[in-house]
Amino acid sequence: MSKFEHLKLPVTTINLPKRSKGGGSSGGTNRDRSSHGQKLSDQVLGLLKRPEKERSLFTINPKLIFKIKLAPKSILPEASLPGIGLTLLAQESSEQKAIVVFSSEQELTNFQEKLKVYSNVGEGYDYGYLDVIEDIVPLEPQDRVGRRLELEPLEANELVALDLELWHTGDLVEMKTYLDNLDEVLRTITEDSPMRVSDRYIGEYICIARIKVTKEFVEDILLTDEYVKEIDRRPQPAFESSSEYNPPLSDFPEIAPPPDNICGILVIDSGVHGGHPAIIPALAEASEFSAPNFVLSSPNDENGHGTGVSGIAIYGDIKQCITNRLFQPTAWLFSARVTDANNQYDPDSLLENQLEKAINYFIKAYPNCKVINISLGDSRLVFTDGQKQFRLAAKIDEIAYSYQDKNLVFVISAGNFQYNPDSNELIHSDYPNYLLNEKAGIIEPATSAIALSVGSLSLGMGSFFYHEDAQRNVVAKILGYPSPFTRSGFGVDGAIKPELVDFGGDLVIDRTRVIYNDPSAAILTLSKDSSSSLFRAYCGTSFAAPRIANIAAQLFTEFPNASSNLIRALIVNSATLPKEIPSAFQGDTHKNNRNKIYGYGRPNLARALYSVENYVVLLVDNAKIPVGNFQMYEIPPLPKSFLETKGDRTLTVTLAFDPPTRPTRGDSYLGITMEFHLFRNIDDPQKITNAFVNAKKTESENDFTEISIEDLKKQYPGSGITVDLSPGVNLRKKGTVQSGKVKIKDRALYIIENPLYLVVACNRKWVKEGEYDSQRYAIVVSVEHSDHNVDLYNELRLKTQVVQRVRIRS
Repeated sequence: MSKFEHLKLPVTTINLPKRSKGGGSSGGTNRDRSSHGQKLSDQVLGLLKRPEKERSLFTINPKLIFKIKLAPKSILPEASLPGIGLTLLAQESSEQKAIVVFSSEQELTNFQEKLKVYSNVGEGYDYGYLDVIEDIVPLEPQDRVGRRLELEPLEANELVALDLELWHTGDLVEMKTYLDNLDEVLRTITEDSPMRVSDRYIGEYICIARIKVTKEFVEDILLTDEYVKEIDRRPQPAFESSSEYNPPLSDFPEIAPPPDNICGILVIDSGVHGGHPAIIPALAEASEFSAPNFVLSSPNDENGHGTGVSGIAIYGDIKQCITNRLFQPTAWLFSARVTDANNQYDPDSLLENQLEKAINYFIKAYPNCKVINISLGDSRLVFTDGQKQFRLAAKIDEIAYSYQDKNLVFVISAGNFQYNPDSNELIHSDYPNYLLNEKAGIIEPATSAIALSVGSLSLGMGSFFYHEDAQRNVVAKILGYPSPFTRSGFGVDGAIKPELVDFGGDLVIDRTRVIYNDPSAAILTLSKDSSSSLFRAYCGTSFAAPRIANIAAQLFTEFPNASSNLIRALIVNSATLPKEIPSAFQGDTHKNNRNKIYGYGRPNLARALYSVENYVVLLVDNAKIPVGNFQMYEIPPLPKSFLETKGDRTLTVTLAFDPPTRPTRGDSYLGITMEFHLFRNIDDPQKITNAFVNAKKTESENDFTEISIEDLKKQYPGSGITVDLSPGVNLRKKGTVQSGKVKIKDRALYIIENPLYLVVACNRKWVKEGEYDSQRYAIVVSVEHSDHNVDLYNELRLKTQVVQRVRIRS
């Protein structure tokens, strides 16, 4: 496809006064409870009548594991389940169903008694939350199909190695007997049968096996067996051969230095191995900032972490470079070492001072040093809701604000969470829910408001060295699933943090031992010991962050005059969620948890750099808005071909600004806040202006936005005038980079003749009038159609050229 320059977003209204800062389910459905309760009771009775074996009182009976189907858009709170004798085992929000298990037949009988109460009372009923239950049914074969197997179904007569997980009954002997019997059946189906149980692992909480079976046996036997929890294809290795992992130095390609004018990245870390053949061409300067008096001594990397981060910062995807046999640096490297040989900070220096000295030195010596990567953090300082800003994060925000003229983009890793349950087996079974644990919150300094914070994703690769070993398994397994060690948001004042995610690897569990940096599931980067090995594998959010830093550098190279706000906005606007995400983060009911883990998603360099025929970016940079005012922009009418051609249609709006900050303020860390709202089907933009100006005059200043929108709605009864972007304004407005997305499904609601109007508002928090009177910002709007034949770009380009820019004064 063609690559085009982004278009300019037309401004319709500027400097319009806004108010100054002042004064201050569960879903459910209407039910005939008598008949509905009887239906559910009959379904429970059917479960009880199924034949079952005798077993220990304290073990799980797989025959009493079943599925509760919920009414659309309904929730059955987990806290309500124990009261009716249920224990939640899994939940799949996309299909509105919960999988539960009764701990005994008696509790299932007790549940029937509760259903009788539910059925027989009217007003003042008990157990009314059971309205949301549609059906109680046994598990079905498709419930036992793993996600990888679902994506790549078995073929007829295919003999394949699969991972089999059983519902653990709590009886280790029973689990062993089941697998022994399964192995005997498989081996004796036919003479010289190649089917078998090749490996197994039976722990206190997990029972898994590697089996070799055919499609027919899976579908006819295993998927209907109530002991089976899940069958899935095994993970695939990240590397096809060890030579690819460590090619000889003689085969290493010659690397040309990058052009002088491309952007540079300052990596503040453990130093860098400057003698590495892939580092030498791109290394502009490496210095040490760990001594109290700023004495430049040895910048060499003794730990290896800094070299690994630096390799990704200047090349992006090292694995792809190896595959292509092409190493071309896309950024200059500047390295600031701030740790000693033990990866500890200088005990005699404040880290804040080290950081400021390093940044001040490099940005003054090298004008092209605009991106700063910090893949360091303090795991003892975990952010929890309601806390004030951390000290180092506050210093980073202060530096970013004070160096606005330098347009610095900070990229910080979210930190690595080490889940330590009673048994390491629980890492597998509790994933990914434990990532939402308060202890798994982002750490200092990832809470920096103006920096881009980055979480980590799995590559979807499995064990390379022991691919036949059922005892050795990755945790996340699926490409784009959260890394088992990533950390979650939100940030200060509830801001979306981390804003972005990228690949950082997976964990491997061998029996009960957790293996970090397993080459099969990790990120490939450069080694500090290049004489023995050019590359090494790492896992961690530390290695996801420099991928974003590399994107930022390439954007600065393409747009050398861009503000840091525009670079941040372009990156976040280009971000999308991975194609596959765990069910625990799917659907509207889990959107907050999804935002905590993924932020706005994983960015795409091409989408940030260029517009194409069916994907158009409109932008404005270095705009200034008086504090307490609002401004309005016009998105040209969406073309008829865009609305009428079948396919997915998406509109995204992203705002970035860099306000003053103050960690001592408990009311608001940001001194200035901004937000945006998108309107449709408005025939006269003056009506928007009047609504906002009139709302300014009311005494209910805290409800300014709601009042103005309500005033507009009265003028357009029965017509939808607001575009509901996701995430909603109340969540996204808490951050300094905000993005909202909408899938346009009903073309009738987007009148072809009328443009969309984007209103940007600027609010005064604690900043004083006369001291901070304006705020700079950037906006990026993208419109996309999934059909490549829709020539959206040329139609919008013509419309932006003829848009009348009306300046309205109040």
